[in-house]
Amino acid sequence: MRCDGKSIGNREKQQTIIEQSKIEEAVRAELRQEVEETDREMDVLEYHMRKYCDTDDIEATEFGKENAVDD
Repeated sequence: MRCDGKSIGNREKQQTIIEQSKIEEAVRAELRQEVEETDREMDVLEYHMRKYCDTDDIEATEFGKENAVDD
């Protein structure tokens, strides 16, 4: 194998491409983790919001009281 500037340049390009791929994969993994965490947080918020909105007397729910609904 020749050891001229051309072959060294190709190896450097390949090394750069490999390093960029590793960085891209690390970023993708981090983003996937953040999305999973956000999904869990959204599920919890949705659960509490549904619980809050499904009550007959929202004001009573805020204070931990249950009042009968007047008809």
